[in-house]
Amino acid sequence: MRLLEALILALPPIAATASTHWPYQRYVIPDITSDPHKHGKLEFADSEPPNHFIEWLRSAVKSDQSGTLRQPFKDDKIPRHVRSFEELWDHIQLPEAPDNATHRPIFTHPTFPIPPTNREALSIFADIGYPVDPLCTSDKTKWFYRTVDGSCNWMETGNTTYGQLGAKRSRDYNQYSYQDGYNEPRDGPNPRAVSNAFFKRKQRLYYEHTPLLLGLIEFIMHDVTYSEDSTTEYIDVPVPPDEDTFPKNTTFRVWRTERVPGTGTSPSNPRENANQASTWLDVSSLYGSSTEVSRALRSFEKGKLLTSQGSFLPFNTMGLPMRTRPGVDPKSLFAGGDPRTNEDWIMLAVHTLLLRDHNRMCDLLAKQHPEYDDERIYQTVRLAMAAKFALIANSYQMAYWQTTGTDAMPWPRDDGFPLYRQMYGENALEINPAHLYPWPLVTKGGKPMVASAEMAVVYRFHEFIIASFPLKDAKNSTIREKSTFESAFDSKGFIEAGLENILRGIVATDIPNFKSGVDEAFRSAGKYRGSPFDIVTWSIVHEREQGLPTFNEYFRAYNSYDPAVVIPIRERFEDFSSDPEMVANLKRLYTHPDEVDLVVGCQLEETNFPGTTVPSSALIISLFSLFGLGNSDRFSVGYSIMRCILVDKPWDCTPSNALDELFWDPKPTEHFPKARWLNTFWLNELDFQAHGTNLLWRLITENSDVDCLQKNPLFPYDPETNPILCSLSPASPNVPELILTAIEVILTLYKEHQGSFVSFLVGLITLVVWIVYQLRTHPNGLPPALYGWPIVGVALQFKSGPNRLLLKGMRKWTKDVFGLKLANQIQYVVTSPADMQAIVDDSQYEVKFSLHEFMRSINSDLITGKTNFETDLHTRLMRNNLLDSETLAGFAETAALACDLFHSREPLLEGNEKEKHYDDLIDYLNRYIIFVMSRCLVGPDSFDDEGLLKTFLKFNDDAINAMGLASLLPSPLRFVAGLSIQKDYKAIERVLVPAVGRRRSQQSSDVNFLNFILPVIDNDKDAADMLAIVVFGGLTNLQATMSSTFLDIINQPGLQERILDSLGGAAIGDLSSNRSSSWASLRSAAFESLRLSGPVTGPARAVMEDVHLPSDPSRHLPKGQAIALTAYYLHRQPSVWGADADKYRWDRFMKEDPPIGSDKFVSWGLNTPHICPGRWFALQSIQIMVKALLEKYEFVQDRELSDGEKYRYSSGSVLRNPVGVKVLRRS
Repeated sequence: MRLLEALILALPPIAATASTHWPYQRYVIPDITSDPHKHGKLEFADSEPPNHFIEWLRSAVKSDQSGTLRQPFKDDKIPRHVRSFEELWDHIQLPEAPDNATHRPIFTHPTFPIPPTNREALSIFADIGYPVDPLCTSDKTKWFYRTVDGSCNWMETGNTTYGQLGAKRSRDYNQYSYQDGYNEPRDGPNPRAVSNAFFKRKQRLYYEHTPLLLGLIEFIMHDVTYSEDSTTEYIDVPVPPDEDTFPKNTTFRVWRTERVPGTGTSPSNPRENANQASTWLDVSSLYGSSTEVSRALRSFEKGKLLTSQGSFLPFNTMGLPMRTRPGVDPKSLFAGGDPRTNEDWIMLAVHTLLLRDHNRMCDLLAKQHPEYDDERIYQTVRLAMAAKFALIANSYQMAYWQTTGTDAMPWPRDDGFPLYRQMYGENALEINPAHLYPWPLVTKGGKPMVASAEMAVVYRFHEFIIASFPLKDAKNSTIREKSTFESAFDSKGFIEAGLENILRGIVATDIPNFKSGVDEAFRSAGKYRGSPFDIVTWSIVHEREQGLPTFNEYFRAYNSYDPAVVIPIRERFEDFSSDPEMVANLKRLYTHPDEVDLVVGCQLEETNFPGTTVPSSALIISLFSLFGLGNSDRFSVGYSIMRCILVDKPWDCTPSNALDELFWDPKPTEHFPKARWLNTFWLNELDFQAHGTNLLWRLITENSDVDCLQKNPLFPYDPETNPILCSLSPASPNVPELILTAIEVILTLYKEHQGSFVSFLVGLITLVVWIVYQLRTHPNGLPPALYGWPIVGVALQFKSGPNRLLLKGMRKWTKDVFGLKLANQIQYVVTSPADMQAIVDDSQYEVKFSLHEFMRSINSDLITGKTNFETDLHTRLMRNNLLDSETLAGFAETAALACDLFHSREPLLEGNEKEKHYDDLIDYLNRYIIFVMSRCLVGPDSFDDEGLLKTFLKFNDDAINAMGLASLLPSPLRFVAGLSIQKDYKAIERVLVPAVGRRRSQQSSDVNFLNFILPVIDNDKDAADMLAIVVFGGLTNLQATMSSTFLDIINQPGLQERILDSLGGAAIGDLSSNRSSSWASLRSAAFESLRLSGPVTGPARAVMEDVHLPSDPSRHLPKGQAIALTAYYLHRQPSVWGADADKYRWDRFMKEDPPIGSDKFVSWGLNTPHICPGRWFALQSIQIMVKALLEKYEFVQDRELSDGEKYRYSSGSVLRNPVGVKVLRRS
């Protein structure tokens, strides 16, 4: 007990250093390249950040005329000194206790709530203002959480499908402008001619915003609207006669929007278009709007979403309907909640950040509520994410406000409601966040505002699209420019470029303003999804084919509602524009102003909406609608934050959904068991203090390795108005300070437990562990690493279970590289293709990475001998003789003869035995492999000496152990690993030196490796040693690969016969490095086993100088350490090999070989001069040996092993786990 108490006392100082939450301290630095620890100043050095929410609430309470807001507070006001939610609770005026409440039990923190009955739900929604449909209230999951498809958000009886997936898209003013009144597309001039006339980019006007704004627009639009193309109806648009970009015979084919079935039959039943996304701001682009998509994206563990390695979006191995382009397999793209997930890297960056933020908040909620199960965590965080996204959308809409000059947006600007105050001419006190649901101001005809057909077409802001954006490293240096258009449908490239490099780039540049025209990469694309493309032509065609109104038609209806901001009707073409060229184009293309398309009129708009930088007509259709649908949402963050003030009261509050429950914590008293108050933690998490204005900065810094960027990432950096802020990451720790702090902990322990040696010991251990931890968590630009114990690091775990250690690192860090601290070096494991390519690029010179020096570090010089190691003679001999097709054919004959000889000498069934059971066949296979290898390498003389074969096997084991000891022993003790190897050499030499001497006088007529050694090495002892080295190289490879090929085949019922049938006409002479049909099945099976039997780390290189990682230039690998690939991990990546990447599938390579030497298949190394020289010899030997076994015997395993049961790993090898086998003789 004392030990536990002491440990608990020791933990708080340590935990405090690792736990921070907003509002936290941030450094202001002069520019992005400054060191925050040297040049940074605290953002709030002398004060706390202001709480704007409390300031707003104080003002609203003071101005409240109805008394509803004032009622809960003492003296009907909030005092000026109140600055926190905790202080505010002290000013709640609790009513007198009811007579029957004096002895009620005090509530404890609730467990998972019991689903209320329909009656209880109706009680909660008694004052909602419309009859509630039992379809929603009878099932708690439909009203307490968001439904997947958006149904039951609006719970009115008979209208519960409003806004859900598949519902018809609303029209702002119920206008249908079809040519025939109900189905035929509205007539108009050639859409491409319209595009050329009004949307061609002639100049790039500066807009003081970053491309992050563009990414948010895309994500928001994909969240609330999606139209599927018809599979049968299309509109062809020929290029106009004056076309100057595309050939004159070019035709754009635009597919019509899929209609709602049964519509478009008559004027009374006009064609409707279905919205294939839920219309609410529910982040459905991340989660999906259907059960199928939603479930496919979930991990079903602790509420989290699936991710791929590095915490990127999961690859689409589940086969969701993702948009792609010809030649790009949808399974190679990311999977998301919307089919357009992969359309460009800017939006993908936003999507990735939101994915990581969901999983981060799941961890927060699970820590606070360990009793929550996966489903409750997921559903609650999904609501919290939508609330956060709505607050981000508030920050996003503020990006359009004019903040200076006479036309500036009036205060308050950041509470989310200035647009409506401008629209309706009301003041801040009449329109503010304090309102009930449903809010009449955001309903139309008694229904909530949803994403309309007009909004879906106009709210694109295509002029913001940039031709390219920079990728920037941590020092703000441009790595390269990336074409925005070419970033589409390139998930692998996104990972290789690095999220951080993309984010730094898009917040360091600007976008074009309205009136700039659309970039030609998107307006005149040669190929997009397989055909010529013009994003403007598509918008115009869809406006017409959906029967949307023209510009004048739309705004006549709008003006009829008597808005404060009126849009003048264009009576003349000159009313559209002051530009004579634009007026001339209007007159050339249209016959009357009423014919001008809606998107064209918005494009030509020259008057900005009051207080904003956005043209009035475009803003009314887009941002005004966005604001309306956000506040029409029953789960709106604004309603939840006021739930226990406006609907209920703090002393008697019942949450109407899980978001209410999150915001309002139980705070029961004796007389008020249902009392609740604001949860400071979650209000901080959603940045209520600043109305969400810090959320974009936090979204980036909390979910990436970008620590410094401008305060508002939607605007370019400005030292005065938008300074660079850095998250507080401590500098390299001050060791004396750490020691003094830890000593203070020990003294506290001793004071509490005087005379207790255990207390002192625990304190001392805590001191050591803490200091080591602090020193290691700030590696000064190095990748993170698993350090383990002093001296040996994690070498012991690496020796016994390297795969577990690797996966621990992968789970711990969301990076493409991390280190494993072994005794004599750190091995940095890389998985990024860019980092692997750096090894390939350096391979000719080995200036940065050296295979030779790495082999020395793992004791290869002890195994091969120093002289041979320095000359690399054994590798040159193999490279010169094992790649020649004629020589390989000779080795094939030798191997086949050796197989027959082995089976005659060591049959699995003796005499007349028909069957026999073996506990396992591993030892038998090893004897089989070394017998054939010895015959191929040594030749006919002495190859089968029993002592020699046993020594070869022992030499192999000792060499592997020596390599493993390299990770355990410091460099001065490496000689210990070579002691047993020297004994093996001597035993081998006793047999082989005489045999070598005999062979010099009498050459062998068959093909064997000794024939190639003798002309090069004059000394018989050295020649014998060379044979031992080559045997070791071959045996190490074949022990894993030949055994796995054979055991994988017999493990799968029926596969032996299938392979044998395919080998019916196979001849040894058909074998080669190229494919042949007769051996194709066995070759495919061998490659598949080779893929799955790869080592945990390797191939590897020594790092010869400090090298910055191409995948993340802010990090570098230090000189003297090692860089290692991981065949084990790379060969199991679903993004490369499909959903069954970790499963054995013998026919995976029937059509083509694996990409040998690429970053996808590294069993034989990368495609460098060091790629395995014996690869084709090994492959053909495997096939010959397996064929001989299968033809002679039938094998029946005691049980079928799962793929996860097959292997056991050590630091130097991959072995098969034993399984009992019954052997039967084939007739």
